[in-house]
Amino acid sequence: MTFHTKAATDEIYSIFNQPLDDAAQQNEDLGEDTADDDYDDCTSGGESTGTGLIESRGTSRAASEVGDDDEIKGATEWSDFTASKHNPLHSDVEDTGASSHEIEDLGILTDSIATVSLSENLITPTSPRPDPSQVRTKFVPIPPEDYEPPARWGRENTKSSQNRLPFMTPIVERTESSLGMSTHNTQNERRSFAAAKTPSRSNGTRQSTLPGVNDDDLMSSPFQEMTDYTAINQDEVPQPPLLKLGNTKTSAIPTKAQVPVRGTGASKEVVPKGPIIKEAQCNPTDSDIRKLILENLQPPISSYDGYFYRKDQTSGRSAEIRKFAKIAEKKCGDKTTTSIFMPPILRFEGTDREYTVKKELGKGAFAPVYLVENTGMDDGPDGANEPAVMGKGKFGLERRKLEAIKMENPPTAWEFYIMRQVKRRLGVSRAADSVVHAYEMHLFADEGFLIEEYRDQGTLLDLVNIAKADTAGSGVMDEALVIFFTIELFRTVEALHTKGILHGDLKADNCLVRFSTVADSEWSPRYRRDGTAGWQNQGLALIDFGRGIDMKSFTPTVQFIADWKTGAQDCAEIREMRPWTYQIDYHGLAGIVHSMLFGKYIDTVADQGGRIGGGATKTYHIQSPLKRYWQQDIWNAVFDLLLNPLHHVEKEEKGVLPITKSMRLVREEMEEWLEGNCERGAGLKNAIRRMEGAIRERIRPGGR
Repeated sequence: MTFHTKAATDEIYSIFNQPLDDAAQQNEDLGEDTADDDYDDCTSGGESTGTGLIESRGTSRAASEVGDDDEIKGATEWSDFTASKHNPLHSDVEDTGASSHEIEDLGILTDSIATVSLSENLITPTSPRPDPSQVRTKFVPIPPEDYEPPARWGRENTKSSQNRLPFMTPIVERTESSLGMSTHNTQNERRSFAAAKTPSRSNGTRQSTLPGVNDDDLMSSPFQEMTDYTAINQDEVPQPPLLKLGNTKTSAIPTKAQVPVRGTGASKEVVPKGPIIKEAQCNPTDSDIRKLILENLQPPISSYDGYFYRKDQTSGRSAEIRKFAKIAEKKCGDKTTTSIFMPPILRFEGTDREYTVKKELGKGAFAPVYLVENTGMDDGPDGANEPAVMGKGKFGLERRKLEAIKMENPPTAWEFYIMRQVKRRLGVSRAADSVVHAYEMHLFADEGFLIEEYRDQGTLLDLVNIAKADTAGSGVMDEALVIFFTIELFRTVEALHTKGILHGDLKADNCLVRFSTVADSEWSPRYRRDGTAGWQNQGLALIDFGRGIDMKSFTPTVQFIADWKTGAQDCAEIREMRPWTYQIDYHGLAGIVHSMLFGKYIDTVADQGGRIGGGATKTYHIQSPLKRYWQQDIWNAVFDLLLNPLHHVEKEEKGVLPITKSMRLVREEMEEWLEGNCERGAGLKNAIRRMEGAIRERIRPGGR
């Protein structure tokens, strides 16, 4: 501990205020050159405070060149005397700061000069006063009244540049409160006392009181650059705040390098962000484009749960499965034939399930879909006592007995990737409930198997056909029921586009009916737009994301082009060979609404004299006229929005597609009407019950 008290200062100065003897004259005979060389060796420029060794040198040199009667101007109470710093490391330095002039302040006159020993290091109370025009003026700042000298050894780095006074040999007292000094080991204490730079610097022998923290980390000076900063327990010592700069986070503590946290090894490699495909125009369904996206995913698709890729193995099961499905479709009752063609059983390495093929659900040139019975290893009596594992069994995603397998040839993981991204980006939401789950993806060299959720209530196209076959009715679905399904579709498409996902193939047979059995006491007959009172359990579920597009893999200004054979189901931009993006989903959604209202596919016509805007050159509308008792304002707004999306981009935040804000406004208008008219006639709830019963009669249990 260092004390700079007035009593201590007066005591030291009284020693140096003694009258000079004749030996002081010898200092002048030593010469200027010797003094300059010696003092340059022991005094740094950073310690030039105008006192001590530097001041003594300057005044003695000036004494031989100027007169004696010059006055020192601007002196303060801190500069009445000239003190010299005692430096034991340079005890052989020659002092030439003595003077033979008369000191009128003290009434002492030195008439003779005597030789002064170098070890005494004496300095006269006053120095010769040189001509101010011939010497360099030194600024001596006046310290504030509340200034307290630092309680440290020597001078602080932060104060050396300010040249504050006084600067003298400190009086150091070692007490039990001295920081950084070991007290339990006498020998180590002496070593640390001699080697320590500041009282706050530990010598490494002291044991830290915090677990996992070194003394150097905890006791280091706050003004020192921290090149060895180590994170410690957040519960004990708070971490420095993080400043977000762009896409990186930088510690608020200035460091030369960010060092990884202890125990984590090397720092994690930073993956460059940005679109994978940088072309301004491209075909998003091109196999090379998809392959490039899948190869550059971060994290890679190989880290997805349920993904298995065996590129060096072949499955060879497609011919057997197709043959069985063809025979099962004929509903052959011959027992001999049935025994010969046993249902194929699929077992995949890496899983504890086996799948028995039941029948074909949907036909396709490259990807037929089959109904399978899922048998897990933990479903039987042997698995009853299996230990509980988080993410599996009752603690994982609920798996049903009947599931669907999509067999793809050539094999590709694209649909599995899109479906997993949809679930990840939507999170827990009503829109996520409107997309089926993708459980597993098994890729072989010759074919691939996508295992996904199966619902046994048919598709929206089945409901349209049921309504058309109802001779007692109007041949179309009830308008309130059409509005209900349109609201569900709008909400789902809005959420997908907000997260940068395009379905790419929206149509009525890609929308599974989602009628969940709810007790009448838990299901209110009055429609609730927020999904309460049992309404969140009713709706649709989208399937078939094989033509899905991840917009985050492309530049924001990308324009897609189609190189396939177009048809009426495609949007006007694709049919007319113009660039497109979100229009493909808007036109598909318009086709679904049209089929529910009219019971047939959509047919549009262009109006050259219509309202043009947002880069559009035509205005499209449906050819079929709306019935007069329908809600024409609602349906006109729906079709105008979906068929002419570029006319509505000015309402969006950035003035570009997607038109999610406009879709939300139209959806809210439909929700408001449905809440006020859901009980008109038979009521919306009864219409759903009637459709649920009709579809169960048409579709046998376990298949479609």
